[in-house]
Amino acid sequence: MIETRTSICRICECMCGIEVDVDVEQNRIRAIRPDRQHVATQGYACVKGTAFAGTQHSADRITEPMKREGKTWRAISWPQALGEIGAKLRELRAKHGGESIAHWIGAAAGVNVITPLIRGAAFEALGSHAMYGNASLDCTNKFRVCEDMYGSPFRLPFPDVDHSRFLMFLGANPAVSGTSLFHLPHAVRRLRAVVRSGGRVVFVNPRRTETGIAGEQIFIRPDTDVFFLAAFLSEILREQLYDPAHVARHMVGLEELAGAVVEWTPERQAEVTGISADTLRELVRAHHASGAAALYLSTGVNQGRSGALCFWLQEAINAVSGNLDRRGGSLMGSSGLVDFAAEGKKTGAMGRRTWRQDGLPSIVGCYPTAMFADDVLRGAEPRPRALFVEAANPLIVAPDPRGHLREALEALELVVSIDLFRNETGNLAHYILPATTFLERADVPYALQSMAGNMPVPYITYTDPVLEPPPGVRPEWWIWIQLADAAGAALFGNRLVHRALVWNARVSRVPGLRRLAITPATMISGMLRKAGLPNAKRMRRDHPHGMLLAPNRPQSFLGTERVLTDDGKVQLAPAELVAAARGLAARHAEELARRGGLKLISKRELRSLNSWMRNNPELASPTTNYLFVHPEDAARLGLSDGGAAWVKSAVDAVRAPVRISDEVMPGTVALPFGWGHTEADGLPHARERAGVNVNRLAPDGRDSIDPLSGMAFLSGIPVEVTSA
Repeated sequence: MIETRTSICRICECMCGIEVDVDVEQNRIRAIRPDRQHVATQGYACVKGTAFAGTQHSADRITEPMKREGKTWRAISWPQALGEIGAKLRELRAKHGGESIAHWIGAAAGVNVITPLIRGAAFEALGSHAMYGNASLDCTNKFRVCEDMYGSPFRLPFPDVDHSRFLMFLGANPAVSGTSLFHLPHAVRRLRAVVRSGGRVVFVNPRRTETGIAGEQIFIRPDTDVFFLAAFLSEILREQLYDPAHVARHMVGLEELAGAVVEWTPERQAEVTGISADTLRELVRAHHASGAAALYLSTGVNQGRSGALCFWLQEAINAVSGNLDRRGGSLMGSSGLVDFAAEGKKTGAMGRRTWRQDGLPSIVGCYPTAMFADDVLRGAEPRPRALFVEAANPLIVAPDPRGHLREALEALELVVSIDLFRNETGNLAHYILPATTFLERADVPYALQSMAGNMPVPYITYTDPVLEPPPGVRPEWWIWIQLADAAGAALFGNRLVHRALVWNARVSRVPGLRRLAITPATMISGMLRKAGLPNAKRMRRDHPHGMLLAPNRPQSFLGTERVLTDDGKVQLAPAELVAAARGLAARHAEELARRGGLKLISKRELRSLNSWMRNNPELASPTTNYLFVHPEDAARLGLSDGGAAWVKSAVDAVRAPVRISDEVMPGTVALPFGWGHTEADGLPHARERAGVNVNRLAPDGRDSIDPLSGMAFLSGIPVEVTSA
C-alpha cells in the first residue's frame, strides 16, 4: 500500500515542504516531490531533496555499529561499541581532562532540533569546550558581527526581498546553494518579480551565477569585496545620504565608523576590485534613491580573508542608510517559537568566548576549524586526543594542504564517526555509529527558522517520522545519552535527571515499554505549547502543510527591547572591527602587487551538497569537477577545453580537467567544491566520480584564518595555473 506523507526536507537549513510516497509494507520511498500546499515553500524544493531516496535506501548505508581493526571493518553490537568507547573516554578524561575530547559537527547534524540539546549537555558533562565544525568554514563571521552590533549572535537580519526596490547580492547564489541563515524559496522567480515591478537586483561576484539571470552582473576580483563595501559606505557618508537624527536615535559609533572608512574612495577601491569608480557611485545613488534597499552577502564573501569586516560593513550600510528595520530593506526576524537570542543573552549561552590558550575566539561555541590539525599535532595541553565526527567529512570540507589534517586524524587515540556512510574521514575512525536520516525522526524546522523567525514568511511545521529506521540504527539524541552514560558523565549536572534520561532512552527501544518513554514528539509538543501553539499531534492533524506565524514587521526592532546591546542601540563601531579596518591599507598594497595574477574560487553545483550527497546515483552528477577558466586566460596559458591543468597555490597543487567559460571573469578560476573522493571505498558511486578536492589548495593554521571570527580562508586563493 502506498501512502503519501507530508514532511519537511532537512538536508540543509532551508527546510522545504515535501510530500513522500511511501510503500508501507516495504518501508520504502517511492517518490519525493515538493509540497505545493506548504504555507511557506509553496511547491519549492531542490533536486537534492527530491532525490533523497537514493541516499535513504543506498546499499552503502551503515546500519549497525562498525569497528575498525587495522584496515578491516566488522559489525559489532551497540553494547560493545558503547562499552569500548566509554572506557576509552574515561581513560582520556582521567589522564588529560575533558578538554582532550573534541567534536566536529557538520551542517546536517545541526538541522535537528532535539539532538543539539543532548549533545551540548553531553560535552558539558564531559568537561569539553573543544567543538570544531563546519560553521567556521561557512558563517561564523555573521554570528560574530551580529553579537557585536545587535547584542546576540542570533539577531540575524535578512533582506525583505519581496518588498525591496534595490537588492545587491555579493558572493551569493540562492538558486543553487540557498541562502545563508535564512531561507528564500523560489529565489529566481521572486527576484525577477522585483525587477518586473521596477526594482533593481545586482549581483556582485567573480562569476556569473545561476541566480544572475534574475538581475544584472557586476564582476569583482575575488576577495576584494571589503574594499568595495568600505568605499560604498564611505560614499554614503561623504555624500550625506542618511538621516543623522535617525542614526543618533538608534545607533552609536557613527564618527568612529566614518573614520574607519574615510580613506576608501571609489577610485581607490577600483584599483583592486575591477569595479570602476563611476559604477560604484552610480550604485550608491541608485541604492539611496530606491527608498527601500538591502545588501546581502553569503559564502563567497564569508570565506575570504575579511569575512567579518565585510559583513560588518554590509550591516553598517543597511543600518546607517535607514534600511535596517524598514519595509523592503533589512528586517530582523520575529521571535518565532522562542526568543532564542534573548534567552541566550540571559543565560550567557552561545555568546563569544575565549576558552583557547592562544586567545582565538569561539563563536557560537565553535573553535576555528582550520586550527584543528595544529591543535592536535603541536597545540598546547590539553590538546585533542579523541574526536567525535557527526555528519561531517573534514578531509573534504576543510583545508587539508599536503595531508596535514589527515596526519592529525591519524594521530588521535579515538575517532568516532556518527554518520550514514563510511566516508574518507570515517575510514580513519575507530568506530562508526549509524544514525537515523531526517525521514526517520520527528522534527520541527531548524532552530533559526522555528525559534528565531529567520524566514521571509515565518511558519512552523511539525513532522512525524516518515519511515522506520533499520533495526541497528539509532537516533542521535539516543547515541549521545548512551555515550555520556558510558563515559561516566552526568547529563545536565544532575545524577537523577541523568538516570531518568538513560532509562528513557533504553525503554524507547523496548516494544512493550515504548509507550512509557518521553519521545522527541513529546519534547517538541512542550516547545509548541510554551509558544501557545497546538501540540505535535494536533499540529500534524490540523496543519499538515505548516502553520503561518505572525509575519515579520518593519519598525519592530530599533528602539525596542529586542536590541540586546547594553545600551539598547546598534553598535556601529565595535572596537576590534574598527581596529581591523585600519589595517586594510596593507591588504590593499598586497592586492595591488598581485594584479595580473590568478585567484581561485570554489563553486557549488545544483546536483550535489557539500561532500555527502555525491554518492547518490539519483542525482546523476557529472563524472568529475572542472577548472573553469576565462577564454582570455586559457589562450594566454595554452589551455584547451577538456584538457588538463595544474593548479598550484602556496601550499599544494592539484591536477584538474579544464572547462573554458566566460562565466568567470578574467583573472579568476573556479573549481567546484565537495569533490575528491579517490579514497572513499565506502562511497563507491562517489569514488567512480572522484574529481579533485579544491580544499587541498587552501592553507590551514593560525595565519590562514580570520582572527575575528575563526573563519577559514577558502576563497580568493592566489594560484598559478599551467597546462598539464
